[in-house]
Amino acid sequence: MKERKSSLGPLLLLLVFVLAAAAGLWYLYPMIRDNDIIDLQNKEESIPDDVPVVVWDDAAPGRSYEELSEYLSSLEPTVAIKGMAGNLEWEDICREHFWVDSFNITGTVGGDIRRYSFKYKDDAADNRKMQKLIESEIKDIIKVIPADADDWSKALALHDELIRRITFDRSDEEKHGHDIYGALVIHKAVCQGYTYSFTIIAQRIGLQCSEIYSDTHIWNKLPGLASGECYADITWDDIDRCDSSGNPYIIHDNFGLTKAEIEKLKEHKPEPGTDNEKNRPGTGDNFFRKKGWYIAAGDTAQLEIAVKEQLDSGNNIIELRFANNSDHASAKEIVEDIIRRNDYSGAYLSWSNKELKTYVVGLYPPEDD
Repeated sequence: MKERKSSLGPLLLLLVFVLAAAAGLWYLYPMIRDNDIIDLQNKEESIPDDVPVVVWDDAAPGRSYEELSEYLSSLEPTVAIKGMAGNLEWEDICREHFWVDSFNITGTVGGDIRRYSFKYKDDAADNRKMQKLIESEIKDIIKVIPADADDWSKALALHDELIRRITFDRSDEEKHGHDIYGALVIHKAVCQGYTYSFTIIAQRIGLQCSEIYSDTHIWNKLPGLASGECYADITWDDIDRCDSSGNPYIIHDNFGLTKAEIEKLKEHKPEPGTDNEKNRPGTGDNFFRKKGWYIAAGDTAQLEIAVKEQLDSGNNIIELRFANNSDHASAKEIVEDIIRRNDYSGAYLSWSNKELKTYVVGLYPPEDD
């Protein structure tokens, strides 16, 4: 019979090796662990000496923004912010800092410091000179706003003046089309340029004003008017058409709308959490109601008065809003009859908004229209 070999020896050797290895790792682990922590801290928590730090004061953010603004004016590529409760918001930076193209968080230090990297537009080095041009335009606009008018009238005058000055950038190719430089100096912009310009100038003349966003659009909110909050979409009121003398047709379909009215419009559903303030709802700030051009159901006498009043004013436009769909549907024929009976025999253009039930007539159009 063959003798059976024992396997106990190799097993004992393997066990000794495992225990020795474990002991070695136990000895080395604190050093490996501590070094890893030190490396991690160096990667996450160290801020290079050449990166400026803004110590944020949430109780007085104005001073903090001024300090950050100076760094942005100097085109700092990276700025660390310490003590800010939330994150920088796009509109809070790019509303006035038009030379900033984009920014994002590129590092954190615990929960107290965030490191932001900024990308600037290729003409950003001229931002101070460009800012002077913007300031000149703002001063010119403020000059045409009646200083002794009520807040609603000031907001209306600002709405009209921006429409006179800005052309909508339908191609969306203008480099500054999304900012105030494009809107106020180049005079060509998309909705952000219109809306940021309205906010900045409104605040300069003492009006409460903010911006509301959907996923594709931006417009203004005026929460502090005498009869309550209302909304204005300057972009959608700019139809970029002029009469034969070159004067723009300025419509007011989207000025002074209530929250319920504006949110019925396409592209005007606010992003969640962007319009939750509980202010007193507006009741009489709609442009047509304030002017007396809101036509109650079947009120042909008021319709006649509204059309004649606007014809007699010498304005290049007639604007009406109707309480019901049937009156709105028949507006073209009735209004045409009224203006002919009141000695207007020229050509005209017309625009109809079914959602708001408005009807607009542009008088004295160019011959090629």
